[in-house]
Amino acid sequence: MLVPAFPSVSVLASEEPTTPGRRGPYRKTVLTREAILSAAMDVFATRGYRAGSMREIAERVGMDQTSILHHYPTKAALLLAVMEERDRRADELIEAEHPQSLRDVPEAFLALARSNVATPGVIQLYSVLAAESVTPDHPLGDYFRDRIARVRTGFAAWFAELDAEGLLRDGVDPAFAASSFLALWEGAQLHGLIDGSGGDVTETLSRYLRLVVRDEAFPAIPATKKKDDVVE
Repeated sequence: MLVPAFPSVSVLASEEPTTPGRRGPYRKTVLTREAILSAAMDVFATRGYRAGSMREIAERVGMDQTSILHHYPTKAALLLAVMEERDRRADELIEAEHPQSLRDVPEAFLALARSNVATPGVIQLYSVLAAESVTPDHPLGDYFRDRIARVRTGFAAWFAELDAEGLLRDGVDPAFAASSFLALWEGAQLHGLIDGSGGDVTETLSRYLRLVVRDEAFPAIPATKKKDDVVE
């Protein structure tokens, strides 16, 4: 059985796609935008949207604020472009790891988790801005509400397929499994940023999957080593 495609994020029509092999002014514009987005990611991840300034971003790129405004007319537009670039990269990974069968679903989840762990700066960016977005008139308020709904929908579709095939444990509700899985994932990542108390995020998610998915259906889910296990 084919696994449903994960809902992808929409891309602003105003953003021109990067085309390999293009040269001249177009290529220079693409490289400039990439440099601006990279600097903005660092600044927003460190200082948040409110305290992060266009001036600091411009200084990191080595240009003046007017030049940045030529590409991104407002600070809010730049922030949205940063998050859309983050989602574009995530969508590419999701597509690459898309499970070909239900037996591949757990590993697809864990592959995404391992990718996040390998990019702590991106996790920090997301965590800072997600918390900040609940404040009044934040430019990413709608973005985060839409994103959470989109990701939860994608997870719910995968868990629903598992349930339809009898691969979830008795009493597990697919919608609740999706919501709790997303909450656990983001919470473990946040705790890891704060003091490392979240433990290994991938291991945490693997343990959760073992609680809701039948072992015999997914022998590929890594088993958690017990403290009293003896390695021979």
